[in-house]
Amino acid sequence: MQKHEALQPPPPFGAIMKDAPWQGNAPFGEGARAAGPRTAPGWCRSMLAVAVAVLIGRWPLGEWLCSRLFMPQRHPSLDLIAHQQGQLPGYGHASPDGRYQAALIGTDTVIVDIAARRMHRAPGVYPRGFDRTPPDGTPGPVLRVEGEETATAFAPAWTDLQWIALHGTADDFWSPWPDPRTVGLPPVQEQLPTEWTSDAPPATERVSRSATDRAGWLVALAVLVFMAVFGFQAITWALAGGWQWLWLGVGVPMFAVFSVLVVVFVVTTLRERRRVRVALENLSLERGEGFRVGAPLDLRLRASVPAASEGERTVAPARIAVRLMCRRMRRDADGGALLVDECRDEAIAPRDDTRADRLVYACTLSTDADADDAAPAQWFVTLHAMAQDDRDEMPFLTARLRLLR
Repeated sequence: MQKHEALQPPPPFGAIMKDAPWQGNAPFGEGARAAGPRTAPGWCRSMLAVAVAVLIGRWPLGEWLCSRLFMPQRHPSLDLIAHQQGQLPGYGHASPDGRYQAALIGTDTVIVDIAARRMHRAPGVYPRGFDRTPPDGTPGPVLRVEGEETATAFAPAWTDLQWIALHGTADDFWSPWPDPRTVGLPPVQEQLPTEWTSDAPPATERVSRSATDRAGWLVALAVLVFMAVFGFQAITWALAGGWQWLWLGVGVPMFAVFSVLVVVFVVTTLRERRRVRVALENLSLERGEGFRVGAPLDLRLRASVPAASEGERTVAPARIAVRLMCRRMRRDADGGALLVDECRDEAIAPRDDTRADRLVYACTLSTDADADDAAPAQWFVTLHAMAQDDRDEMPFLTARLRLLR
């Protein structure tokens, strides 16, 4: 335990929640992307774990392929636990290996072990992230949590920072997940924002200047160079001796100041760059009156590009990934029930910027009926922005669909 200043309020859930495997809706180890690139041994261990899980039947091959192709969302078990308590899950984190997820539910932090299908509740603390190597040397990963803020008359406000070890725990540390057959399907938490900004690190670019700006820059540079040259000339006049030594009081300060200003002016101009922010505003999703299994579903997202602030340029994503998701209960090999979020179809919606003041992203989704569609299910769509390396981000929009029979 250590004392430190109070942390700032956490960012929204979509900005920090990473994804987890063993569920058919998450790639293995994507939670480590925020912590930086993986080393080769860690990557090999992760892939070995995937291969073992597929071979022993714990992780079906089709589920593994879906997890590699489709970007995940928050694990459904957290929604199930929150639904049992009549709460909504808050912000959360995922471990670097993707096995554990932690989220704030009510005033408690709930940790789920996705591989073993178990949970742990830490009352009265807030999750702050997973650490590979905590300060006390506990074998990772461990969850870093923060307690309530404390203030006294003799010390500034501080909070308790603690680490919860997840390996080598006692038998009563973990408890099983709730049974979805008794709790019921938790409702899909819609996210229908009116504006969105990408969480990816913004790119930078050189500032393009007009002919008038370039002419003004040359005039300003010429003035600074003239003043520096004049100061140097005054120094040479002072070398003649006599009363001309008085030119040193003028030449030395002018040459020193304006020569430095010339260098700073040129360097700052050449290094001047602006931030390119990927963002949308005035979001409006057209999803029709409902969705019927086996029939095409036309989706349109209408948006506009927000105005840029000083020192940046705003652009719209070139394409958006749209996924058709189905939440339902599936029977596992042990005879129990498991809540899953399955991706039934995916489409890439390109940007249509025919109109300068309005953008349209349109695509069509469809799925074939299967034997499990007769069971109760919830259908929804998620929208993801595609990054430059063709890897998409967390969904920025989640909308429920009305199932038509």
